Amino acid sequence: MTDHENQLRGLLHAAVPDDASSLDPKAVSAAARRARHRNRLVVLGASAATVALVGVAGVIATSGPDKDRAAEEPTTTAPYDAPACPATLPELEDANTTTGSLDGVVSIRLCPDLAPEGMTNVMSAEDQQAVRAGMDALVFDIDSFRAEAAALPVGIDDFCASALILNNRQSLQFTIGDRTVLVPTPACGEIDVEGRKVDGGKLATAFLAALDRQRDELDYARNYTGPLACGQQIPPSPPRPGREQFVGAVLCPAYGAEPAGNGTPLNDEQLAALEAAWQNPGEVADDVDDTGANICTEIDESASLLVATDHGDVVRLADTPCGWLHWNSWQPGDGAAIPTTFEALGLD
Repeated sequence: MTDHENQLRGLLHAAVPDDASSLDPKAVSAAARRARHRNRLVVLGASAATVALVGVAGVIATSGPDKDRAAEEPTTTAPYDAPACPATLPELEDANTTTGSLDGVVSIRLCPDLAPEGMTNVMSAEDQQAVRAGMDALVFDIDSFRAEAAALPVGIDDFCASALILNNRQSLQFTIGDRTVLVPTPACGEIDVEGRKVDGGKLATAFLAALDRQRDELDYARNYTGPLACGQQIPPSPPRPGREQFVGAVLCPAYGAEPAGNGTPLNDEQLAALEAAWQNPGEVADDVDDTGANICTEIDESASLLVATDHGDVVRLADTPCGWLHWNSWQPGDGAAIPTTFEALGLD
């Protein structure tokens, strides 16, 4: 992870209030496993650009508790039917920063900036649109999201006055009737939401929390349809161990190692073993060294796995010296120990 990426992640994490609502990962995982046994839905991607991912996805549908269950049509496609994100996101200085009234809003879609200024861009314009099109929009219980947005503190945090702000054009797109409203969600940037100016980064986090709840309530799935390249920007999304399933993965070298490129794909057996570990997450150990750093989690420059899910997510699992892989959650301070190692997966 580059210094710019570290700075951006720190800003986004710091932008979330201490009393932000959260979900218990273990409770969510247990509920999700029960729901999956009731009605597991797997939809294989059909894009020609994802032939490799679809090939390895077969291991998900043909192994484990669902091995004898045929693929079914999803209960709903609504999360994917929302209007698409624009091909080019507006620059922050030109962007609209006011939502206006959200009465009648029927969907909210996150439009990630997959080629932010100052960061390496490894995606073509076509790849970027494929990734955005495969992401799910919020269509369920939007009133709860509006309530959370209305409860966000007004203004931005004091630390923003001296913080280094990167030009990230990530935006939320609101569909209201037959029109769409696009507003950016920069950390330390004020966005007017129904007459209240709040921090854009906190608004984005509130959206991800609402999307997390939707995934527990609605049955739908669509495989990630973009590339798996070691240097790519990872679109923000709310995957959780024990709920989403893996459909493809590549091994990426430690930051700075050469060559990086697209990484080394895992074979079917390796992917199945990784998936089994993902479905059985553990707690993150607090193993602190003499400097106060947690040697199990503060490992941004370690080798890692870049993994695609059946909800259009990209998950990064970092190698650790602690006997498990580390998953760093989209929620600040959250994460999980995935009980496997590179050696156990045959990746050493």
